[in-house]
Amino acid sequence: MAAAINIFIDSNIWNFLFDQQIDLSVALPSDKFRLYIPREVELEAGAIVRPEKAELKAFIAATIAKCDIQTDRLFGFHDDSLPPDEQRVGGLDEGRWVSPEEAAFIERYKLKIAKKRPTTPLYPKEADILLAARASHSVVLSLDDKRGPIRDAYQQGDMVVFLTDFDKSGLSLGDFILKSLSPAQIAKAQRLASKWVPKK
Repeated sequence: MAAAINIFIDSNIWNFLFDQQIDLSVALPSDKFRLYIPREVELEAGAIVRPEKAELKAFIAATIAKCDIQTDRLFGFHDDSLPPDEQRVGGLDEGRWVSPEEAAFIERYKLKIAKKRPTTPLYPKEADILLAARASHSVVLSLDDKRGPIRDAYQQGDMVVFLTDFDKSGLSLGDFILKSLSPAQIAKAQRLASKWVPKK
């Protein structure tokens, strides 16, 4: 049996799944796909507080629990400028070492210290940069194909799958993801699946 591949989920995918009422545990079974979110995407989901988004927030929480979606934190030291619930990185036995490819991608963007957006504890593009960096070793699912870090990762040959054409494909979600990747990318994702995973 082929090895499972790691999938990292962008924040905008939650809305897509909710609107279409897609059950990820069925669409992406755990024997073929292992699902993760970067810490930064977890923070974005946690920032959903508007009453009209309550059903979406409940859907996200239920999906994370049902599919055992793990949060991926990179190793780093406590940032005294941030409150405990906004820390990005994890310490020993919490965060994993960043790969050289991830480090190089993140360094290209050099996160600028800017004003945080009022609806999230993150800086502009912060989640996109940290998510796109994972595409060097895992598959990143997104709907954000406009100019930016995720599009850059896709254009440099990293494993990004945009779901913008999923509706008209007629394929299952799992088949659409696999068809969107080259055989070499699938082999790479399977080979690296056990190497770059969050610490539990």
